[in-house]
Amino acid sequence: MRKNSMSLAEAITLFVIGAFMGTVFTFGVQYWNAEVPRDSCEVVETKFVSYKEYSGRYGGIREIAIDCLNGERFFIDGVCASDEVCNLLYELKTNENIILLIHPAGDTIVEFSTDNNTILIFVDAMEKLRKEATGFLFLGIFMYSFALAGLYNIIIYGVKKYKNR
Repeated sequence: MRKNSMSLAEAITLFVIGAFMGTVFTFGVQYWNAEVPRDSCEVVETKFVSYKEYSGRYGGIREIAIDCLNGERFFIDGVCASDEVCNLLYELKTNENIILLIHPAGDTIVEFSTDNNTILIFVDAMEKLRKEATGFLFLGIFMYSFALAGLYNIIIYGVKKYKNR
């Protein structure tokens, strides 16, 4: 008879983390990145103050924060932060008029334009967010497999405990 190499605490931890992360990746990201019609987005007309790029753990841009004169801060998702978008943001002047379309499920910018230019195009942003959501769906399913492995080990532990009574 082989010895179960996973303790009950490890199995419970694996189950809880796998179930939690699987749920966030499978359902949360699908909600936050859901494809929406253009007219359901909030339109914000304001002036540009500054922006800040936040890097991901393994390089690349995780998100770009856009600070506006109205005191609000909105974000461009890292998947939409192409070199072209970054270059156009760099050229923006403080107090320049901007028009933002904001995704209804958060503060994510899905279109960004000025009086003279469109920095982020709605259709392109929606396509990139959809692809990102699909990738996270598969990652969520993968995380659920860890939850199942944890659940399996919890059941095995319970069966052994019951037999040894």
